[in-house]
Amino acid sequence: MKHSEWNARNVSNNERGRKGMRKIELIKEEELEERFYNSLKEHKLPDYFLYLGAPGVKNWVTLDRSEKFTVAAQLTELLRESMPFIGRLIPPGMNVVSLGVGSGEKERIILDELSRRSDPFYFPVDISSQMVDIALETVRDIPVEKLGLVGFFEDMPLLKRFWRAPVILCMLGNNFCNYEPDHVLKAVHENLDGEDLFLFDCHLFPNAVDKESIRKKIEAIYRSKENVSFNVGPLLRCGMDPENVAFQLDLLPTQTLIGAVYRTHKRVNIRKDTTINCGSGTVNFKAGDTIQLGFTYKYTAGQIEALLRQYNFTVLRMFLSSDRSNLLVLARKHGLNEED
Repeated sequence: MKHSEWNARNVSNNERGRKGMRKIELIKEEELEERFYNSLKEHKLPDYFLYLGAPGVKNWVTLDRSEKFTVAAQLTELLRESMPFIGRLIPPGMNVVSLGVGSGEKERIILDELSRRSDPFYFPVDISSQMVDIALETVRDIPVEKLGLVGFFEDMPLLKRFWRAPVILCMLGNNFCNYEPDHVLKAVHENLDGEDLFLFDCHLFPNAVDKESIRKKIEAIYRSKENVSFNVGPLLRCGMDPENVAFQLDLLPTQTLIGAVYRTHKRVNIRKDTTINCGSGTVNFKAGDTIQLGFTYKYTAGQIEALLRQYNFTVLRMFLSSDRSNLLVLARKHGLNEED
């Protein structure tokens, strides 16, 4: 991206904060607003737009703390329980990179453990500049060097220029499941070096006989009032009448190379003609129009293992929650010609 390349070469203009806690913006808010505008013109609303600006941050924090939408809290607890064991598998001298860092609460758990044995560098990455600020503030008191990076997951080759190897690359908070598996695993494999590690978590679709009951239960979680508000938030801040939108979500099986995988299908249905202001212009919608939102995959633990083998990763350790609904994985890549 031309903007990202330009911003990266002008780091000194984008560094903020005191010594030991800096931030570099590889993409600017103005460019994100333009992308937002162009996406809405195509009747699309990718998930990363949900986190932008003060309203997006506020909506995410509300959802993250909701007692009805417990995915994030459960994954945080699994990491906390597993961290003593993970710490024994991470060699001294590893630095921490977290993609889609959010508030950085999970990363604090990791840094608390690693900083007891070494002095890691910390690189929180998010498309939301304000989220990066929050993530840095979350670990302000931990005496490690911190460099926040504002950029896309797709900017990983550029992001890699700033982090210091070897790293433990983290995708936490179910972030891994919000990408197409071939896309995310190829990108991670291409950008990790031989000594680097990959840590990610997933909210699973448990193995069970009564799949229909589980499917409905997961749909109910994602249809909660808090999650609906989070997903339609960007439209409301542009002036969309909340009575004019209907959020729809279905969890449906999708055939892949590893078998049937469940995937959410999210959309907003427009109830009547309306015009909203965003970015550099206005967008018109007609009654009956549909805005396509992002998605989340729901894998079984076995499917995660199959995906990692297929894309040349070796599992070092898997941690399954007591109710078998959440999974934490520590892996490393192996060469394309290596045997499993």
